[in-house]
Amino acid sequence: MKILKAKLVNFRNYSKLNLEINDMANVIYGDNAQGKTNFLEGLYYAAFGFPFRTKIDDEVIKFGEKEFLTEVEYQDNYGKNKLVVKKTQEQKKNKKIMTLNDNNISGKEHYGLLNIVLFGPDDLQIVKGEPSLRRKFLDMEIAQINKYYYQLLVQYNKLLAQRNRFLKNNKEVPNVNLQELNSWDEQLAKVAAEIYKIRQENLSKINAISSEIYHELTGKQESFLVNYILKSAVTEENNENQLNNAEIVEFYHKELQKRQKLDLLRGYTSIGPHRDDLLFQVDGNNLRAFGSQGQQRSAALALKLAEVEFIKEKKEEYPVLLLDDVMSELDENRRQQLLKFITGKVQTFITLNDKKLVDNLVESKFFKVEKGIIKEE
Repeated sequence: MKILKAKLVNFRNYSKLNLEINDMANVIYGDNAQGKTNFLEGLYYAAFGFPFRTKIDDEVIKFGEKEFLTEVEYQDNYGKNKLVVKKTQEQKKNKKIMTLNDNNISGKEHYGLLNIVLFGPDDLQIVKGEPSLRRKFLDMEIAQINKYYYQLLVQYNKLLAQRNRFLKNNKEVPNVNLQELNSWDEQLAKVAAEIYKIRQENLSKINAISSEIYHELTGKQESFLVNYILKSAVTEENNENQLNNAEIVEFYHKELQKRQKLDLLRGYTSIGPHRDDLLFQVDGNNLRAFGSQGQQRSAALALKLAEVEFIKEKKEEYPVLLLDDVMSELDENRRQQLLKFITGKVQTFITLNDKKLVDNLVESKFFKVEKGIIKEE
């Protein structure tokens, strides 16, 4: 995939931007707070329909404005397309509109059309940060190439919200009628099992790719492995052997039933894919607990590059790669390994302060950002 044009209107600090893009490597440089990351977020928003630095759409609207637009023209294996995501006001109410080649589409249809992989400073925390970062990494990777999985996540989150609402509403109610809760448990277990099954199927491939990349990054000195963790508030199980669908439905259902009183006491659901985790190991050791900072950064880089290769294998073309201010976070060796990986095959947008960090990048074009204005060198 390759982005050909980008347009932003009233997005972050951009009043109006029209940018033609012809090269594989595009370096966006400038001082802090000028709009480098904002530009990448505009591309990301057009691809996913939500920003990556906030959960609130209104926070990306330029100050003083009420509407915004993100638009990209891109080329994939099937031809050229124009993807637009905008927010407008109709009868004093905000409305999000998504279009593909000027035809309205739903969020379900929109997700996964333009494949983008983002690698930013927060992603260096994939290994040692919160479990939610690892779940997000895995879910977004799979959802981009599997619309059914995307729908399962939406369905699961709705069921989870309904079960949690029941738990909160009945938190201090004596002699709670558990019939409704039993119904949520049964539905939630079935969807949870489907999510688990697809995660496991795809994780085996991600594991193979990331292990190979990590091996190369470390001079073929260390082995890297990813395991899936079935996790709850009170137990943790390293699930090295895959369970079949019936077994995992039974597992989740039994655990939900067993934790009903505990969940009512706490007011939330303590077991399910929303609490599962990934365990990273180097030479058999827990990377989060015992790995060096260098090993952890190599693992995060390997996982992100594996995401690129995973999508390429499934979609038969590379996604677009966004590198947001990570070059300064990587040492010289990892930086060169990253540039070697992307050169000539993955269209990449790189933001940084000092362009000298990538001055040997071939097939590249440099853009300077200043106060929400991008100028090609």
